[in-house]
Amino acid sequence: MYLDNLSYGNYNGIMGKFIFLKLLNKGGGEVSIEVIKTIREAEEKAETIKKQAAQQAKQIVANANEQAQQVVEEARKAADSTSSNVLKNAEFEGQQLYEDIVKKTGVECESILNKADKNMDTAVNIILERIVKTSGNS
Repeated sequence: MYLDNLSYGNYNGIMGKFIFLKLLNKGGGEVSIEVIKTIREAEEKAETIKKQAAQQAKQIVANANEQAQQVVEEARKAADSTSSNVLKNAEFEGQQLYEDIVKKTGVECESILNKADKNMDTAVNIILERIVKTSGNS
């Protein structure tokens, strides 16, 4: 549409503030009421679209936050599970180490007792000899 003439007035709308009352097309006919209706409908449609987009954006953010919470919770559960498994493994290994040390110490004690038993006979004989020598000399 080519504007040949513009009559002034005020129009406030979503798309901005326009100052006009009548638009005249190239042929000179008035189209102001139809144009204003069309503009108003377009602005209302644009406002509806903006509201829907804002609502969708809020929903997307809410969904993303919920998914992030789920990921964090799953990671926490996995970490707890891993931690629990590590602790169980450490306890098992500690128990194995303890049992190995007790077994090794038991074998060492048994060896020392066997040596002591062998030396006991020798020690008894030495003591008896001394007693007999001491008793025999008196």
